[in-house]
Amino acid sequence: MVIHSFPTTQLQQVGVLHLARSDRAPYLAREAVSGWLGAAHPAREIALLAASELVTNAVRYAAAHTSGETGGGVTDGEGRQGSITLKLFQGGDYLRLGVTDPGWSCSQPSAIPLQAPSLNAERGRGLAIVQALSRNRWGSFRLPVTGGRVVWCHLDLDPTPAQIEELFLAPA
Repeated sequence: MVIHSFPTTQLQQVGVLHLARSDRAPYLAREAVSGWLGAAHPAREIALLAASELVTNAVRYAAAHTSGETGGGVTDGEGRQGSITLKLFQGGDYLRLGVTDPGWSCSQPSAIPLQAPSLNAERGRGLAIVQALSRNRWGSFRLPVTGGRVVWCHLDLDPTPAQIEELFLAPA
């Protein structure tokens, strides 16, 4: 994983959605991305899956780190305590998807460790999916003022059929 600093002035905002951390959040994120991109967009399915995985992680794991001494009272940067913000931007040849959550603190931008789940595991594949969808163009960082966490990925704006097919190949 590579950590980059991305000036948002080179990106066009496609949409922003504020979500409560709930079981409905991944569904609402997929609905929003689908509406923002439209049914015919070539990256729609990839963006829907990436948004779903990132928001699911925010719902499941941010809550575990926001109580007590590890970050209670953290806001999303716009004053909403404990919420999730999904943002979609378009660059020249990619989409940038970012999810902000209350997170947990880390001193520097960092990779979130990928788990190696067993064949029977029901969890642990989400970030591996995001890594594959983004062709390893993803990362995370802490928001210095609010203490929240942003997990982002870049997706091909117009993936070729070969790139899409590659996503469904079994690992070697």
